[in-house]
Amino acid sequence: MAAMWQDFLVGLIVAGCVIFSVWRLLSPSLRLRVLDFTAPVLGRLSARMLARLRSRTIAQLAGGCGACSQNKTAVHRTD
Repeated sequence: MAAMWQDFLVGLIVAGCVIFSVWRLLSPSLRLRVLDFTAPVLGRLSARMLARLRSRTIAQLAGGCGACSQNKTAVHRTD
């Protein structure tokens, strides 16, 4: 019985890692499409999280390539 729960827990962890990895590898425009597609289901579960993800994704779209630091006060040295 304990082995079954362990397999279930490992499966959940692996599925979470796969979802996170796919999310990070998607372009911001595809992320926005995924959010729009899943909004009816996810909106009922956690509207606040969905709104935060959507605002971050839109900010990434407006920011260009995303290679710049989000910390505007960071000092960049070319040493």
